[in-house]
Amino acid sequence: MRKIRPSIFIGIFAIIVFAGGYFTTIKGKRAKIKEKQDEYSLVQNKLKKTMAVVKRKEEANRRLQIVSREWEQAVRMLPTETNIPELLGTLTKLGGTHEVRIERFKPLPKSVKQKYIEVPIEITIRGGYHDIARFMAAMNNMERIVNIKGLKLAAGREETTEEEYKISATFVLITYVSKGGKVEG
Repeated sequence: MRKIRPSIFIGIFAIIVFAGGYFTTIKGKRAKIKEKQDEYSLVQNKLKKTMAVVKRKEEANRRLQIVSREWEQAVRMLPTETNIPELLGTLTKLGGTHEVRIERFKPLPKSVKQKYIEVPIEITIRGGYHDIARFMAAMNNMERIVNIKGLKLAAGREETTEEEYKISATFVLITYVSKGGKVEG
């Protein structure tokens, strides 16, 4: 019989050990690696879905802030209370700024509409033609929604040292109140 060389014996032994190690250790590890990869894929998919939800939430929060600002502006434009004294104060300040004197301020009966209440106020003012025009423009730029109806201008000579011509303007200022709000006299 021929002798087996020790190097061949070592080589065969190494192959057997490697094969045994492969089937016992490496093959088991491959199964675990595959399991962990599948688990990683599931977690990664959940993360993508969560990130999409977070992005939608951020967009929704941004929209909510915009709508909230618009709502606050709408509430200022269409208040829930008539607040006649505040309106008179605002008009008096505008009159002082534009050199117009308010001679008459008379609230008229309210008119209830489907979604709002109209609060008409009869107003008579006196001042120069351009002063009255600037006053009207300033009323148009108030935060609160107002309309002017039935504007009548009357000429007159104001007794001043400069003999400046003054005119009188009479109109109905209509302001609006949200129907859910309070309407005071």
